[in-house]
Amino acid sequence: MQTGHLTGASRPIVLLGILAGLVLSGCSADEPGREFAVPKVVCEVPVPADALSALLPASGRRIAVPEYAFNMAGEGLCKVSVDDQAVLMVDRERIDAGHSAYVVLRGRTNEWTQKSAEGGSMAYIDRAAVSLVKCRGTGVNTEDVSIFIQVL
Repeated sequence: MQTGHLTGASRPIVLLGILAGLVLSGCSADEPGREFAVPKVVCEVPVPADALSALLPASGRRIAVPEYAFNMAGEGLCKVSVDDQAVLMVDRERIDAGHSAYVVLRGRTNEWTQKSAEGGSMAYIDRAAVSLVKCRGTGVNTEDVSIFIQVL
């Protein structure tokens, strides 16, 4: 056998491998890819690109993220869109002190089977999460801040 030449038995295996590669590359060319850059700031908060990337669609042409989403009190609704379709929502509001993340998430999603973290200050399900931040200080002992995030 000469070096660089295929034997009769190995030629079909190599051809099948090349054919499979061509078929797969032909299929993947038809799949749309992500054409937008993953933002570094979402809803006025810097976020790690790899963490945010997992929440965004794998395909799309352009992403729209509001530069300013919250009012002076830090409340508001921020929707991130890809190709004019909302894909991620962040809602931040002040709530009465004493509510739990579990209760807030249940009220938003009607989901009773949740998981919690950080001593109950966070509650989450497959596509949504709530985090509560206790605001304590002079004259601010009666409210907390609720941050609700949902992947749409």
